Amino acid sequence: MFITNILKGIQKKLTQTNTKPRFQQFSWIRKRILKHQEDQNTKSFSFKSFKLFYKRPYEFIKTYEELFIDEIYRFETKNEQPIIIDCGANIGLSSIYFKTIYPKAILHAFEPDATLFELLKQNIEVNDFSKTHLHQAAVWIEDTTLSFSSKGSEGSHIDLSNQSDHKVKAIKLASFLEQFEQIDFLKMDIEGAEFQVVADCLIGLQKVDNFFLEYHGKVDETKQLYTLLQQVESIGFNVYIKMAADHLKSPFYQKHTGTPYDVQLNIFCYKQIN
Repeated sequence: MFITNILKGIQKKLTQTNTKPRFQQFSWIRKRILKHQEDQNTKSFSFKSFKLFYKRPYEFIKTYEELFIDEIYRFETKNEQPIIIDCGANIGLSSIYFKTIYPKAILHAFEPDATLFELLKQNIEVNDFSKTHLHQAAVWIEDTTLSFSSKGSEGSHIDLSNQSDHKVKAIKLASFLEQFEQIDFLKMDIEGAEFQVVADCLIGLQKVDNFFLEYHGKVDETKQLYTLLQQVESIGFNVYIKMAADHLKSPFYQKHTGTPYDVQLNIFCYKQIN
């Protein structure tokens, strides 16, 4: 039996076929060069189908591989002009991905960080994407001005403690969603504000076919995560969850990361099929 299992394992390995990515991969040497770049000045990289301006090479590599190699946002729709809303667009890699797979899509991208928004704007313009609307604003539960921790990176976030002197415009996402009859894809990566925004948008979220949500929380906020999952289930979504970041190597021993968020999850929500 032991030998048989070994032989079966070898046969499975030999017959296994790896699906080739649809998009260009980094060569080993190219990735090594990128990783050693500084992260203060604007740089550019040309792919076969688009050009990208960026500052932080590590974030660029990580995000590109998630989006274009793993294709975590890949979805299907029969609409020739799908409606896509990108909340937390950062420098625009997600928006570029959406416009690459659906060139005729009507895309709305929100990014409140001024440094990131400037790169987002450059990336949309240099690739000549049409039907793309950029909003330098945070999505929130009301139209207002918010305190904002502006880091020019993935860590930029709404400062609910009001300790930051930096202010940004915020729009009520629930009101924005009212203009659409149906939304093909909604991405929400808003660094900790998602719990309040989702609760405020439940009516509008019923129009959404595919909803990607990055959850940020503390280990002692289990009830908040449970409530969030209950809410999306109540409006007809099935859910698949993956780790977005794995910071606690020994959770029973460490308990907390000592960072703003202990738990980061990628939550994939898609409509139930009756």
